Amino acid sequence: MRYPDSMSRSAEHLRAALPLMTRQRTALHPISYAVWYEFVTSRNLPLNQALLAQTRDGATLDEAQTWELYRQHIGDGMKADEIAKAKKIGEGLSKVLDHMAVTAAEAGQETARFDDSLGTWVEQLLAGPSEQTQSEVLRELLSGSREIRAAMTVLQTHLSHSQQEIDSLRKEVQKARGEALVDALTGLPNRRAFDQQLSACMAEQRQLGTGLSTPAGVMAPCLLLGDIDFFKRINDSFGHSFGDQVLRAVARTLQGALSDGALAARVGGEEFAILLPSSSLDQAQGLAENLRSKVAAGRIRRGERVQEAENVTISLGVTQLAAGESAADFYGRADRALYAAKHGGRNRIAALTH
Repeated sequence: MRYPDSMSRSAEHLRAALPLMTRQRTALHPISYAVWYEFVTSRNLPLNQALLAQTRDGATLDEAQTWELYRQHIGDGMKADEIAKAKKIGEGLSKVLDHMAVTAAEAGQETARFDDSLGTWVEQLLAGPSEQTQSEVLRELLSGSREIRAAMTVLQTHLSHSQQEIDSLRKEVQKARGEALVDALTGLPNRRAFDQQLSACMAEQRQLGTGLSTPAGVMAPCLLLGDIDFFKRINDSFGHSFGDQVLRAVARTLQGALSDGALAARVGGEEFAILLPSSSLDQAQGLAENLRSKVAAGRIRRGERVQEAENVTISLGVTQLAAGESAADFYGRADRALYAAKHGGRNRIAALTH
């Protein structure tokens, strides 16, 4: 059940959500209410993080932003093509199951007829065991055996074909699942994949039952949040096609500098997250500085020439998980560190400890 709140509790959420809704540039429709209702309940971590990022420094949401937040974080993040794929797979599986049911029913009917005939033949043999009766019964038995064998052969063939179709559908499901976790533009894991990995990392930490603090030098999960500096200016100056090229180049740089076990994901428009399952804060800061310098030193071709007019840089925030804290606090502190890096002049890193 998505909304288990009582009448009184939901009324409290309503009173908290309405003032936030009225500050936006969005009409007061059910989609807007759903977004802000989930925000005030603090149940939807990815939504809350996205909302806080988009309304930072007094910014307000327009219709397009509100609908996109709903689509990504409340409507299961499914795009139209993902819904179409899921529907196609469901219809295919339904067709296979229907076909198997019809084939099995036909084979069952044939088996039932043979069973009835077998009972009749036994009665005939018992009633008049003459040579003629025995001969007729044997001929009918042989004919019935051939019919049941043919029915079983048909059933086996249909089951084999159905198994092939099911295997094909299983591959389609696996492919669809994989695509649903990949950012189509950069090829990196997307926000959904990052959230899943972060949840798994947090669960593992809870099982380990680490101490009440993580002193300097202690290995624990670390999080880096990076944001391409002045990305809107890049898009406005050189076009969205070049902006996409910048995103892909930065993604390749981040991915290429990571060791096994680390996860780099695109979690927003020009924002990237890097999750290190086990690292000291010093090591995480060293990696962040390495990534920053690699991006700053890169040159991105615009058409047939190297684009020198815009120097692409990235700012990064770094933090380490504190024992017992929530994913929201962990991510929020990394986001504050990123904000500090940008506020400090951009093209730099900033670290926050707990």
